[in-house]
Amino acid sequence: MIKLFVTSFYNTLIDEEDAIPTSTMFAIDKLKQKGTKLVILTNRLEDEVIYYNHDYPFIDYIISLNGSRVLDMKTNKSKEFLSFNKSELEEISNKYSKKEITYYTSSNVFSTIPQEPVYKIEIKGIRKNIDSKYETSIFNRNKEYFLEITKNNFLSALEYITDLKDIVGVIGNESDIKLLDNSKNIYVVRNAPKVLKEKTDNITKSNKHKGVENIIKSIIK
Repeated sequence: MIKLFVTSFYNTLIDEEDAIPTSTMFAIDKLKQKGTKLVILTNRLEDEVIYYNHDYPFIDYIISLNGSRVLDMKTNKSKEFLSFNKSELEEISNKYSKKEITYYTSSNVFSTIPQEPVYKIEIKGIRKNIDSKYETSIFNRNKEYFLEITKNNFLSALEYITDLKDIVGVIGNESDIKLLDNSKNIYVVRNAPKVLKEKTDNITKSNKHKGVENIIKSIIK
């Protein structure tokens, strides 16, 4: 049995109108009736995902901030992973002092270094990934590019929940790339960045054409 179905949120589960298609919700419901739990991956704060869960609770876990935080939606308990220390924050801030920097804590975003732990740093205006001692990826949001920097990743966060052999998933962002190296049951939406599509033959339809729903239906036949 598939224990977890994993899907990226942006560029993957939600369509071009930032909505989850009704037919996709029906497919998720059928999948959950078989005992499979749903995990949503997001590079941003979990609140944006929870909004879609209000009227019809369907999410079991949210892994946010590129794998830095896991929220169990049934128990409302969370697990945070590695945060940046003061010297690391200062090093990154000095390196990108001429760029717009956003600091993510577990519940808020800041334009200057906050007092509470920082789990993700976002640098606006960088289109190419860089070699780094941290976890880094590029994200395209509304035709603007951002370098994302964390100390954890989605792979580690998923392994905290279950064994990777028990999952099937659909991804669509560069930050999800390590899942492709560690699971044979991960699919990539056709609108995903080239760096993901080059690593696998498991390609599904784009988010505009219900790529997630396509994979779920293949599971529940």
